[in-house]
Amino acid sequence: MNQKPGKGSAYGWLFQRITGIFLAFFLILHFQVLHFTKDWKIDFSLVTHRLESTWWVIFYLIFVPAGLFHAFNGAWQVIHDYRPKSGTRKTVKSLFWILGIALSAYGYYLIVTFTKGA
Repeated sequence: MNQKPGKGSAYGWLFQRITGIFLAFFLILHFQVLHFTKDWKIDFSLVTHRLESTWWVIFYLIFVPAGLFHAFNGAWQVIHDYRPKSGTRKTVKSLFWILGIALSAYGYYLIVTFTKGA
């Protein structure tokens, strides 16, 4: 119990709150535009039409990594609370980083593909 928290945990705590605020704003905006403003169903043409706007592209390019960071950082904090062994901690942290980067890259790829196709 005499462990001092490192700077990494303070940054993780801070970024968890910041991404939480961004996600709350992004989700409210996302649901408002997609589910409450228009009377049409969501289909491929609607998605490509929306991604013709630079602002929507920027919106999703921020939304994807913010959501992934928030999810993986939250899962990491839960795992960290159980105080796993050093090897397990390094393995899980590496796995989270690899998955986070891969999923962000895939999200960016999809957004850019839709943008080019539109």
